[in-house]
Amino acid sequence: MIHSTAKPLPSARKLAYQALYDILEKKAYANLTLQHVLKEYPLNGPESRLLTELVYGVLRKYNYLLWIISRLSTYSLKKIHPSVKILLCLGLYQLLYLSRIPASAAVNETVKIAKKITHKGNVGFINAVLRGYIRKKKELALFPRNDNPLLYDSLYWNEPEWLVKWWQSHYSREAASILEAFNETPKLAVRVNTLKTNRDALQKMMAEKGIKTEAVPWDNNALILLEGAHAFWPLAEEGLAYVQSLSSMIPAAILSPKEGDRVLDMCAAPGSKTTQMAEMMKNNGTIDAWDLYPHKISLIKNNAKKLGISIIHAGARDSGKPFPALFGRYDKVLLDAPCSGLGVLSHKPEIRWHRKEEDLKEFPPLQEKLLSCAASYVKEGGLLVYSTCTLNPAENEDRVRQFLKEHQEFTPLEFSLGDQKKSADGMMTILPYELQSDGFFIAKLLKK
Repeated sequence: MIHSTAKPLPSARKLAYQALYDILEKKAYANLTLQHVLKEYPLNGPESRLLTELVYGVLRKYNYLLWIISRLSTYSLKKIHPSVKILLCLGLYQLLYLSRIPASAAVNETVKIAKKITHKGNVGFINAVLRGYIRKKKELALFPRNDNPLLYDSLYWNEPEWLVKWWQSHYSREAASILEAFNETPKLAVRVNTLKTNRDALQKMMAEKGIKTEAVPWDNNALILLEGAHAFWPLAEEGLAYVQSLSSMIPAAILSPKEGDRVLDMCAAPGSKTTQMAEMMKNNGTIDAWDLYPHKISLIKNNAKKLGISIIHAGARDSGKPFPALFGRYDKVLLDAPCSGLGVLSHKPEIRWHRKEEDLKEFPPLQEKLLSCAASYVKEGGLLVYSTCTLNPAENEDRVRQFLKEHQEFTPLEFSLGDQKKSADGMMTILPYELQSDGFFIAKLLKK
């Protein structure tokens, strides 16, 4: 008999712990961390779904889970080791939200992981807290909102108190819908690589692999994956499609570069919008792709190579510093600016725990500097698209209005997403419960 020498795959729960530790303690991005784990460990469908559910579920319920721990523990949260907190959150999430998992399995599997990670005392503590929840869960219901409205909202919506107040002050009428949308599980969206295939052919290929998809009405090259997403990764490795949120596909679509254009993508890594534009240009023309960090340039180059794109010239450059040799040289310029990320708390729930209120002040000055540089690179008659993945007016509408005051050679252009949504004064804010995607901001500006 032949025995396999391959090591057994780690369990979904063990991988979820490792991913959450990297995300919460090392400030890693949830989406990139999960993509890396799923590529490295080819889990079967149920295990893959459990891994994704545990990671995103804990991140979306983190505030409430910590509150439950604080009610059950004799130690303050500050005195509990991060590894122990994450393991407790994993166990509690299963007990609270995954009814299909028996309580005994949720506790025992968490304790099993704990034995490999921490010392005996912590293992006992984890076991005691989880079993304590099972005994006392009826006593641990959330208090009436009137007792402490802000704390209640923070726990109910699972966002820091400062951010709940921020949404309620900036988006009073829409605040509840925005907060609700951020706690929903986003569907995986992919962009069809039109250099290698088309949407109909890819949908057929996916159906044969058990992947159920849905077409996007306002983008002929986008698909939403409804079922079987774990079987998609081999197609991505072949370069037939690229994982990209629906909202982030909009800026390039609005810039709409054509074959033969000379295009600049000022903040390009990892190359999602850069490669999208190259596909729109049928790999004919030239795209200069800049990013501040040299290690990110390899991401752009690797993605371009996988997708079969040869017109992207990627290089490390500080886009906030003018480069006079290129003034007035580009038909179209895309500035997808660094921002506070408050529009993508569904896809990137970790941002709500990493971001601080004072952080919001650091972005507008940087965006102003980048916009001023971007204006210099656009030809007369050329286009500039400015976009962010935040919903902060100070980084969006206020920035564009100030830019237009200082650069009267630019004028806003109206645009629309099919019948779904229209711009106003050349600007569009997409709220996270619209278009099945993230919150986003786009402005389209013509250099007269």
